[in-house]
Amino acid sequence: MISKQLSNKFKIASFLCTVMVVYRHSLNLQAFYEEDEYKLISTTIETGISKLTEIAVPFFFLLSGFFFFRNTYYKKSEYAQMILKKSRTLLIPFLFWNLAGIIPLLINHQFIIENHIYQYILTLLNSDWNGVLWYVRDLMTYMLFVPLYGWIFVLNKNWIYFIIIVLLFYHWIPVTTSWPSSEGLLFFFLGGIIQKCNTILNYKCPLKILSLLFILWMISCFIYPYLWAIHKYNTLLGLFIFWNSLDYLKETWKKWLLKLAPYSFFIYVTHFYLIKGLKISIAKYFHGNEAIAITSYFILPIIVIFITIILGKNWHKYAAKSYLFITGGRS
Repeated sequence: MISKQLSNKFKIASFLCTVMVVYRHSLNLQAFYEEDEYKLISTTIETGISKLTEIAVPFFFLLSGFFFFRNTYYKKSEYAQMILKKSRTLLIPFLFWNLAGIIPLLINHQFIIENHIYQYILTLLNSDWNGVLWYVRDLMTYMLFVPLYGWIFVLNKNWIYFIIIVLLFYHWIPVTTSWPSSEGLLFFFLGGIIQKCNTILNYKCPLKILSLLFILWMISCFIYPYLWAIHKYNTLLGLFIFWNSLDYLKETWKKWLLKLAPYSFFIYVTHFYLIKGLKISIAKYFHGNEAIAITSYFILPIIVIFITIILGKNWHKYAAKSYLFITGGRS
């Protein structure tokens, strides 16, 4: 069992990472400018924040691995129960929100008519109708095949962990959404290791050191486009800083964030087409306007998060069963 304090820290971190994902999809350089057009301020700001928010999905994989590897799944009953549970919490939302993603594609005449039904199945499995769910697709894949590699955590040998981490780190391609994602494989596995060595979660980095590391992280985020070699290390540094920074949040902020945290998954699965539609619509009337582009980049995610939370709260209030069904029981 984890403490209430640690549980709340996970919830707050998950919500903030969801906000980061929304900001990643608020990137509007392609919407506002021509392909060869370069705007110094907006490009610098959006590219830098894009690098900063790259820690979001790795954190989700870390957290998923941490909770998943609390158990072993070599008994038939344990594996079957896990599959049944994940069908409810992951598969059903994956199917529902992918199929729901067809609607905006149809409205915008972007839905591709295939020649054979198997092509639709492949499109669904690739999560092409709601791209953000590639993360859920990969999670289900890792969990489905746990009998092939779960023995690693049963043996619980540091030298085995070291070898596998080195291999996964070497093959890790940041921000890849391939199936399976090399990024997902690394951080899901690291989450399992943290579960075995969970005392490290109690470490609190001194504020002075954390502040210096934060400055270093900001510098690396904003100069990264010219230093590809630091990409992986930048993400690892960002995760360390992000996790430790949560210890210094004011209690009033924590209480406020905990009230919003239950809607993290709903925001995650509903925000993409909404923020895409808004930024494209604005760019249509203010194409090339850097001030509007920057303003939209910062403001639209706040608007979208507000809208989705209101929608989620009311859906949960007036139709709780259907809400819980399409969110995998998250409330």
